[in-house]
Amino acid sequence: MVTYESKFIGDFKLGDNVVFNLSVLASLYELRANGTAIHKRHLQKPITLFNISIIEALLYDFHLRLTSFTREAISISQDVLDAIRSKKIDEFEKYIASAKKNDFFDLKDTVFYDKLDELRKLRNRFHIQNTKKHFEKDDVQAFSEARMILSEQALEEVIRTLARKYARPHSYVANFNLPWDTHFPAAR
Repeated sequence: MVTYESKFIGDFKLGDNVVFNLSVLASLYELRANGTAIHKRHLQKPITLFNISIIEALLYDFHLRLTSFTREAISISQDVLDAIRSKKIDEFEKYIASAKKNDFFDLKDTVFYDKLDELRKLRNRFHIQNTKKHFEKDDVQAFSEARMILSEQALEEVIRTLARKYARPHSYVANFNLPWDTHFPAAR
């Protein structure tokens, strides 16, 4: 398990809900660890969906801080703040585009933002009918072990960067406990 401080959260109730959903995830990971091969396979889809949904909630919260917490200092240029505050950014796809455009995660020369968008599309595969034809036709293939791990890595990167770069002076939400060993053992 890896733990991060939640000082970057703006909406404390949303933070509490993230903590709750991380505890649900911990239960799913425990079931997966103790389950048969088929149980492990079955749990990949809900685990992946939870991870991605938490990423969306954190990006929502970060944009809420940027647009609504106007008296709170945040280490982003005034030009970027003004641009974000002048737009309606209210969908996962727009949160990712904004993060990419402004490189909030200091990963502009990587595929990180493209992977976030891939995960967004995978999250929309919650709908079994797959009308947008994203990924393989079979859920069993679309929600692979590799994509579950990608969702873990992305969630951990989002949390660790927000905690490192955009922390507030005080924490009002419990720490975020990720139910896996860190994917990033060396600090950046």
